[in-house]
Amino acid sequence: MTRLVWCLLSIGLLCLGAVAVACSSTSSPSHSDRERQKAELMRVDAEFSRAAQARGAGEAFAAYAAENATMMPVGEHPAVGRAAIRKEFEGLPAEATLTWKPFAADVAASGDFGYTLGDYEYRAPGPDGKMATHYGKYCTVWKKQADGRWKWVVDIGNASPAPK
Repeated sequence: MTRLVWCLLSIGLLCLGAVAVACSSTSSPSHSDRERQKAELMRVDAEFSRAAQARGAGEAFAAYAAENATMMPVGEHPAVGRAAIRKEFEGLPAEATLTWKPFAADVAASGDFGYTLGDYEYRAPGPDGKMATHYGKYCTVWKKQADGRWKWVVDIGNASPAPK
């Protein structure tokens, strides 16, 4: 009887070990896969910046936003949803530009959430009518959608000194 108990216990432990290995290998992407996902997120964020130049900041922010995304504008209440986000950009001078460049990204082990950090530059006419440049930094939280595309879900930025 003791031999049978040890045999069953050994088989059970082997099965548990196999399940643990299977779960750990499917839930934790390899280092190279994580690096590929980070690079993809950096690419999407840079593409998002180029779209802001081509289509205007409001349209780009709305196009790259998840349906219920939240923007955290400085000194204002959060803007929730694409329509409210688009509205945040209404009234910007036609010659104003907003450009940014991510400098870091990370992706959750699940592969469906990530963030980018970057610097931005906003150029617009100042009170004297001359173009003024304002610098800042941002954090954007991204979520992979059912179709596999990354969409941002939270965006926040604030002023900073000019880059070194």
